[in-house]
Amino acid sequence: MSKTFFEVFPSIKVNKELHSLLEEVQVSRVTCSQDRTRIRVYLDSERWIHKKHIYDLEKKIARQCFEGLSVDVKVIERFHLSSQYTAENFFDIYKESMELELESVSMVESSLFAGAKPVFTDKDSLELEIPDTFLAREKSHFLEEYLHKVFCERCGLDLKLSIRLTEPKESRQRRNDEQRIEEEVASISRSIHQEKEPAEETAKPEKTDKPAADTPKTAETKKEVSPETRPMSSRKELPPDVIYGKDFDGDLTELSAITDVMGEVMVRGQVMEVDTRSIKNEKTILIFSITDFTDSIVVKLFLPNEHLDEVLEGVKKKAFLKIWGRTMIDRFDGELTIGNILGMKKIKDFTHTRMDHSPQKRVELHCHTKMSDMDGVTEAKALVKRAYEWGHKAIAITDHGVVQAFPEANHCFDAWGGCVPKDSDFKVLYGMEAYLVDDLKGMVTNSKGQDFDSPFVVFDIETTGFSPLSCRIIEIGAARVEHGVIVDRFSQFVNPQVPIPFRIEQLTSINDSMVQDAPPIEEVLPEFLEFCKGAVMVAHNADFDMSFIMENCRRLGLSDEFTYVDTVGMARFLLPALNRFKLDTVAKAVGVKLQNH
Repeated sequence: MSKTFFEVFPSIKVNKELHSLLEEVQVSRVTCSQDRTRIRVYLDSERWIHKKHIYDLEKKIARQCFEGLSVDVKVIERFHLSSQYTAENFFDIYKESMELELESVSMVESSLFAGAKPVFTDKDSLELEIPDTFLAREKSHFLEEYLHKVFCERCGLDLKLSIRLTEPKESRQRRNDEQRIEEEVASISRSIHQEKEPAEETAKPEKTDKPAADTPKTAETKKEVSPETRPMSSRKELPPDVIYGKDFDGDLTELSAITDVMGEVMVRGQVMEVDTRSIKNEKTILIFSITDFTDSIVVKLFLPNEHLDEVLEGVKKKAFLKIWGRTMIDRFDGELTIGNILGMKKIKDFTHTRMDHSPQKRVELHCHTKMSDMDGVTEAKALVKRAYEWGHKAIAITDHGVVQAFPEANHCFDAWGGCVPKDSDFKVLYGMEAYLVDDLKGMVTNSKGQDFDSPFVVFDIETTGFSPLSCRIIEIGAARVEHGVIVDRFSQFVNPQVPIPFRIEQLTSINDSMVQDAPPIEEVLPEFLEFCKGAVMVAHNADFDMSFIMENCRRLGLSDEFTYVDTVGMARFLLPALNRFKLDTVAKAVGVKLQNH
């Protein structure tokens, strides 16, 4: 026997949107594997549920109901959709969910599906056109099985599916992608080559672990001299890029990988801050922080005072260094640091400047500088310089309500210190995001000299969305008023011939079952226009309602010449004390009960 979801899982906590979807969902059964590591929850729903909500629900059940246990929870959904759904309109509605599900299964099949072109020969017959490649020939049967499972098993729809392999087309996008990859590979190769070049061409002395044959093996030769006690004069034979200690080479460790004491490491980084502290015995602690842009760490070095100035010449803010030392926990502050430095040398800048490798350069037409209060943080000169270096032809400066960045942008072309050559064809487009108030908009549109004694129709419509071009009317309600008296009423559901989205159902309380037997707009609209004949149209936020009426008139070849009045404008003029002019706010202010918004 089925139970509602929250009867089976009364304590589970989910977000508001998912909670609304689950309120009327039935749990047909729950199964558990013999070893109690796999739970299967079978759902029956009158509405389709996006796969992202299903995945979220699986995580919620696992964490909240089986906390601390290694349990794999799988939700298996089945939809019982209204007759408003066909395979054709459901494909468009559910496509994003299917893409997400395929991504979690296999990126190969997901890519095939994303590149496929669906062609419906009728509302239940789908021909999926896929470019003919080796992968398509090998994996297209998987897509066929998957779509049958979704449409036929999960949703109970009748789908006749065929897959047709088409000749792949050489697209501009593909050529651009190939060229972009080639440029990025070339850029990386150049960077690697520069990194391998020595800082200076110097001959390194040959290293040997054994003393020369004619050198007596005294205690002095056997004793290893630490970098901190080695006289600076013994470094004369080292390459000039060595700042301290020994010359060295080896594999580098990223700073983000240093999470605990791990012995000797070789790291690289840019110096962020430098500090020195004098201690007894004529020594100084050199403390500086470095970053390799994955993380940062503090380096500590004990130096005799006579060697401090020489080392500080290389350890400067923004300098790039390679360091060989030991990771340790500082006994004073308890922080992970690098100490016992064995070697330190200067290196080239290893950061890579981001470049635009696209063959077809963009032009940024919406760019804010630091002159945009609480928004932009970048100097105009820096933006212009970056766009020029990336090979762009222009950039538009469009700050919020100000033009203070214009002079700085213009000086980028100056001969004395400008960042763009004077003879360059690069352009700065000067603009602004201005704040405009439509103080000329009246309350009446397309007035023909009517007065308040003329008949008028107060009306409201409900729709499947907000765009008159892609959404449909699902209900029209109206009252005709003549000489201050309601003389007639009009109320009619409209079959949109597409499913009503769940959010619209929540907002209007109109569902598919209420409209599926209603006449279509082709029958309802002429009746409504006859009801409104000779009257002025009145609505709250009339531009929205009239946009749907006029768009459907144009589709049906009917006259779309109307005079209409917007009660939002009237309320702003007559009720200036209100801070908001939504329908429920205005209705309350004038004493009209609004039972169903």
